[in-house]
Amino acid sequence: MGFVRADIWRRFGALGNIGKSAADMRRAVTAGNYYTALPVDGTIRAETTKDVVNDLLTYKAAALVKVRQAVAARTRDAVERKRLFTLLRNDEWLKDNFLHRQVRKHFRHGASHTANQFVVRSDKHSSEIVDGKLRITIRVARKYGSDICLTTTSSGKNVHLTGSNLRIIVKDGFSEIHYATEKSDGRMCGSQAVGVDKGYTEAFTDSDGQAHGQTFGAVLIRYSDKTAATNQQRNKLHALEKAHRAAGRVIKADRIKAHNLGRKKIDARRETAQKQLRTIAFQAAHGLVDKAAVVVSEDLTSPIAAKQQWRKFNRRMSSWAKGTLADALDSVCTQRKARRVLVNAAYTSQMDSANGLLQGKRVGDKFYRENGDVLQADHNAALNVLARLDDGEISRFTPYREVRRILLARSPAQLSVNRLELGE
Repeated sequence: MGFVRADIWRRFGALGNIGKSAADMRRAVTAGNYYTALPVDGTIRAETTKDVVNDLLTYKAAALVKVRQAVAARTRDAVERKRLFTLLRNDEWLKDNFLHRQVRKHFRHGASHTANQFVVRSDKHSSEIVDGKLRITIRVARKYGSDICLTTTSSGKNVHLTGSNLRIIVKDGFSEIHYATEKSDGRMCGSQAVGVDKGYTEAFTDSDGQAHGQTFGAVLIRYSDKTAATNQQRNKLHALEKAHRAAGRVIKADRIKAHNLGRKKIDARRETAQKQLRTIAFQAAHGLVDKAAVVVSEDLTSPIAAKQQWRKFNRRMSSWAKGTLADALDSVCTQRKARRVLVNAAYTSQMDSANGLLQGKRVGDKFYRENGDVLQADHNAALNVLARLDDGEISRFTPYREVRRILLARSPAQLSVNRLELGE
């Protein structure tokens, strides 16, 4: 199935899927009889193919969101926007040079390196309890071998597999069995409208000034710094192993590689840290939704232009950690029926929440107002995020230069003395 995944991505990963739906791509695979010679049960092959095609179209849909943002930033002409959006929706973006460039930029040809999993159709497996453990039997066509029996470590309590497809993943000598299940509604959300600033020391700070997930930064720093120190030592061992190998001391080089350059401890440490961060993020999100019916947060799907973070911050606050915060907020709001609203992130940390003007200066976790007052920076940003909810001039996709022009137009005339003219 690893070959099937890689081949479908090769054939339909970019231009090959123009104008094709999921059914069209599956039909093309079936009509060509590309994989019928593989010694794999037909239902497993078909379900895995369907899974790959759905992954590919999900990747494409995410890329087209970026293209729509580029179209919105390019022109304000409603007629031109409608023309471009229509071409994009009809998968006719090759007819326009701008759309062609943007789609090729954001929808790069994907590739699959996954070769450790397959999908089993819901009617091709059964389960039973044997010696107190759940045993799952995967039925395979006779000519491809006998049925596959997987004995799990679960007692089977609260496990309902009827009508569910299974994803079997072989990892580190073990088999994982994944299945989809309905998640019941959570407890009721609160009643407030709350602005949220995603933090570093803490997971979230809301517009009431309350911090949520205060141990998030400590766990992230401890894991990141430990990993950095380990990698520095590993680099020295890599160099030593190469030097021994180049000098002809192959046995010693092999011994270093086998006993000092493994990844079991590193992978276990990463998995532990990720579980801790997810737990903190979801607990913080629940604490936030306990009082909020509307959660307003920044849209951080695009990087902030020309913003250079300090090197340790980039290492510590990885894209994975930022994605975990966004995922936790989105999942909890969906489960507990709170409304999540994304707003434009431009200049929310540089504005003075007391007057809504582009005044003052943020330094670390403090925001210095022009009159000398000092505010907590994350609380100030959260208040500005909440104010964006009712800002009719600044939409989610307004370019940051236009946001700056709007904010300066609202500011008093003395800002022009500081060379912050509207045209800059």
